[in-house]
Amino acid sequence: MTDKAVSLSIHIKVADVTMEMEEQIQREEVETSIRRLICGIGQWVLGGVIQVLDDQLAQEVPPGWRNVGTEARWLVSSLGTIRYRRRIYVDEQDQRRKPVDELFGLQRYGRLSGRVKEIGASLASQTTYRLAADQLSYLTGTEIGHSSLQRMVWAIGERIEAGEEAQRRRVFESGEELEDGQVDAPVLYGESDGVWIHLQREAKRSAEVRLAVLSTGRSAVGKDRYRLENKHWMTALEVDGLAWQEQILREAHLTYDLKTTQVLISGGDGNRWVRHSFDRLELPQYFVLDRFHLQRAARRALGKGQKATEVVARMRLAGFPAVAEELREWIQKAEGKPREQLLQFYQYVCHNRDGLVDLQYRGVLVEPGLGAIEGNVDKLVVHRMKGRGCSWRLRGARAMLALCRHTKELLSQAYRYLPLATPPRTYRETQILEVEYKQSFQGSMPIFSGPDQNKPWVRRLHQWIYGR
Repeated sequence: MTDKAVSLSIHIKVADVTMEMEEQIQREEVETSIRRLICGIGQWVLGGVIQVLDDQLAQEVPPGWRNVGTEARWLVSSLGTIRYRRRIYVDEQDQRRKPVDELFGLQRYGRLSGRVKEIGASLASQTTYRLAADQLSYLTGTEIGHSSLQRMVWAIGERIEAGEEAQRRRVFESGEELEDGQVDAPVLYGESDGVWIHLQREAKRSAEVRLAVLSTGRSAVGKDRYRLENKHWMTALEVDGLAWQEQILREAHLTYDLKTTQVLISGGDGNRWVRHSFDRLELPQYFVLDRFHLQRAARRALGKGQKATEVVARMRLAGFPAVAEELREWIQKAEGKPREQLLQFYQYVCHNRDGLVDLQYRGVLVEPGLGAIEGNVDKLVVHRMKGRGCSWRLRGARAMLALCRHTKELLSQAYRYLPLATPPRTYRETQILEVEYKQSFQGSMPIFSGPDQNKPWVRRLHQWIYGR
């Protein structure tokens, strides 16, 4: 073989347009040359398809639109950067319209395609903005800064959050019914916990992220290692208890077939909002105090010796009454800080006494499936949003949480955005009936002669009734 290069000739037909490309592949850099060639073909084909689409859309514009010429535009796509020309129209309201840009969802002065934004947002949910910007620059062959990546995160995250909020309003305000999920869950396990993140340029310095995990059980993947089956997790920032319960109810209905669910096993650290996270599911529920928090509270009060282990074992077997008298005696004998720690432990287990006994001793024969909340909090929130000096604006934190919930779907183009439009609320009309009064009644209202008769609202009511 004497030639030092391999010749390639490619012919592609887009609609009625035929495009040809010839390339020389050098022996010394075959893989690099082929990758550059494939990316070039993708840009080449994308540009041709855009021109064909522009010609097709030109036949579909409303009769009242006026063509005012064409303009060139740069587009950073997942295949690379291309330049194309598209037609510009002026509609009946004298607004400039660009059908091709509207088809691709491009905003004015925007240069990034929707697919590039999704890839960048997905990368940013796993690492820092600067590192994600470097990775995206390498993938697209175009320099993209970390500030641009931050804007991608805010745009995609807010779009996801807005769609979920619109769906919540359709369900809980407009009465729209939810479709049942496809996952069978005879026994449903639910755990919830919170984690605090640092804020910057906000009225307060920190905010709590709520996290809940639902699953149908767990399976072993190694020695003392388990994986949750059919896991679905949810997050929320700066919401009240009612909104948090509504979010869990909505997503649980969309994921699991709750008609087949017979019992819900819930767990958590005993916090008030944690204990009531799954109340809106309206399922028979058994609460189990998280064993990690129980052991930690016992060690803080009783030390790391055998005493703490024995006390926890007795509570898991017979409940709070098995240790209550003994704990009260230790509190009376202790002084200072040890006494305060014992008192806190006593109040903690007393408040959560319904979750101390193991399920097997309550007569609930189900497979173990709790105890994974701490690991999920770390993997899903802590590793991205805490440490390394991270601090957030509330807007950016909400967007990042929305992205973290759907990272895999965005990266694989499997996520479907929820519609933002909310159907108009219908009001029931009340029929006005004509009533013929046969007799009239006369009397006085006690409010007008009582101690509140001189209050402004009472006097206003009196004028409204008798002053006509």
